[in-house]
Amino acid sequence: MVDTPAARRSLSFGRRADDYERVRPEYPTEAVDLLVSRLGPGSASDVLDLGAGTGKLTRPLVERVGRVIAVEPDPDMRRILSRATECFLVLDGRAEAIPLPDRSVDAVVAGEAFHWFATGEALAEMARVLRPGGGLGLIWKHWWETEPPVPAAASELMRRVHERPDLEPHALEDDADWRACFAASPFEELREETIESATLTVDGGDLVTLILTTSIFGSLPRDEHERAEAELRELIRGDYRLPIASGLYWTRLAE
Repeated sequence: MVDTPAARRSLSFGRRADDYERVRPEYPTEAVDLLVSRLGPGSASDVLDLGAGTGKLTRPLVERVGRVIAVEPDPDMRRILSRATECFLVLDGRAEAIPLPDRSVDAVVAGEAFHWFATGEALAEMARVLRPGGGLGLIWKHWWETEPPVPAAASELMRRVHERPDLEPHALEDDADWRACFAASPFEELREETIESATLTVDGGDLVTLILTTSIFGSLPRDEHERAEAELRELIRGDYRLPIASGLYWTRLAE
């Protein structure tokens, strides 16, 4: 894998892979159904889940399409992915060098991962493995806003971690950044839809664990990570509601 700050940060999720699998919200049924309907893969289709993580999107796709091939570069995430899914293949790989032959899948999807590899090189690889007319679907869950808000001291701690000067930069934090790579790509104009879903209720302990599964905390040095975790667990207690909305983006290969 290319050794860049963004690449190193993208692999920080494996540090808490078991926690990621346990506390990260599942994709709402409505969102997955809409993704599949927009891309149109049927019971005989081949779908690539790129940057599959622990299989949060892989599993519902397996229930809806023909064969799912999951590609994930992080060995710790892939360990859980292989155990927790029944997809056709689980492969070590990255978006810039997809380990599949030309024209081998009907659709490519990425769940909360595309911003890590939003480059012309990666889009060219996706186009290479897609069959003519194949679709590309991107989906994110938004769960950062809590009801009630976390205590001010916890919010301030999270702000300091996010703004720390040694944080390995990730150039595509903003939606406009990752969208820009489609301007000169082999794909049609990107379409966007939002799906509202039910509110998830979690206790303070699981909310802290959820926060710690992000790359912002995962990339902290171990001693800082442990101190931040201990402080957050002291500050964040009780139950919290997480309103979850899903953002869906999709397109097809241009003819």
